[in-house]
Parts: sequence; structure tokens; C-alpha cells
Amino acid sequence: MKHLYCIALLPFLLVGCTQTEEPAHVVEFSLFEPRYIPGGASMSPDGDKIVLLGDEGAIKIVDWKLWIDWNVWVELCTLTGHTDYVHSARFSPDGEKIITTSDDGTLRIFDADSGAELRKFEHAGGVIFVAFSPDETQIVTGNTDGTARLWDADMETELQRFEGHTDAVLAIVFSPDGKKIATSSDDGTARLWDVESGKELDKLEGLHGNHVSLFWHDGTGVLMSGRDDAFIWDIAEEPHH
Repeated sequence: MKHLYCIALLPFLLVGCTQTEEPAHVVEFSLFEPRYIPGGASMSPDGDKIVLLGDEGAIKIVDWKLWIDWNVWVELCTLTGHTDYVHSARFSPDGEKIITTSDDGTLRIFDADSGAELRKFEHAGGVIFVAFSPDETQIVTGNTDGTARLWDADMETELQRFEGHTDAVLAIVFSPDGKKIATSSDDGTARLWDVESGKELDKLEGLHGNHVSLFWHDGTGVLMSGRDDAFIWDIAEEPHH
């Protein structure tokens, strides 16, 4: 095939696949292509779909349940519009939309069923990661300048800026109640922030490489998963500083 696609799985092992007879429309990809950053793609909240990021702005949605074999998946639709490398693609909490960020200087929102583009936002500076808040009223971006920025859902007003990282912010996750975010960066740290005030609440140091983050269901911990390790950051304890 002309393009290779990779998937960045959630920070736990996904099992329980069902093999079916091969349908007419499938897509092949490599799980281990090194040019793709961890956390770039995501799974839908219901666990049925996965977004794959490919070359030159290509984005595909595949059906997780209709798994053919380790490298072959059923393609549902293609998201088009980006003209350069796509860093991240995240489902909205209700699973109906996907928000993406690219080196072409835009953030885009797509319909998760049809693949139609719903909105496009211009964004000055390099944005690596983007995600919706749990209530979908806000959008947070992780930037190459080391900041994370909180916007209203229309990307018209910057609501908060989280400053402290000294290198690019590569992954962001909201707590289930939307009151905190956890970020990880190329500076070797992960940080916990208060959304309303922008204050840094806690920091982990000495991380090697980028870590995908996932809040524990009750918000008391953050599951951190990297290339070489995985652990739970207990944020229910007193802050480290």
C-alpha cells in the first residue's frame, strides 16, 4: 500500500478482538512506525472505533470490532482537509466528533460518523495535542512553546494558560470532573494543573520520553504509560511541592 497507518492505543492492553471474514474495504498499517508520537490517535468512548494517523495529513476511522488480523482493519471513513502532518486526533466525550491538530496551522472538528468537516480553526504557533473538556464547552491545546492553553469551544477566547513546562507539551488529559488537567512534556516532567486558576498543583520529574495519560475513573490518580514504563501517579496524596 502507498501509505502506512499507525495507531496509538490507550495506555492499557486492548483485548477481546473478534475475527470476521474479510470485508471489501480494509486498511493496512504498522503499529510501530516511529515517526508517530504516542497518544496521537484515540479510541471512541464506546470502544467501537479507532482513529489512525497517516502520512501527509491522512486520517482514517476504523472499526475496532471488525478486526481482520494484526495489521488489517475495516475502514469506516477518511477525514480530509489537513495538508500537513497530523499530530493528534481525539474523540469528543460523546463520541460524535473528532478534533485534530496539524502542522498546517489548523485545528479541525469532524463528524465521527460521516467524516465531514464541521469546523476549522486557525492557530498561530505549533500545536501538538488537542482535546475537549468533559462537557465539550472548552478545548485545550498542548503547544511547542511549552504552554497548554484553554479555549472556549469556538476557539475565539483564550480562557487560561498553563505555564511551567520548558519544552513541547505532547499530551494532555482532563480529569473526569473537568477541574484539573494533567500534561506531559519533552522536558521530562508531567504536571497537574487547576483549570480555573491555571495554578500548577503537582509535578513529576525524571520521565523518559513522552507519556500517554489517562485519569482514573474517580479522579484520584493518573495512569502514565510510556515506551519503557507504565505507572499510576497518585494525585490524591499531598502535592510534592
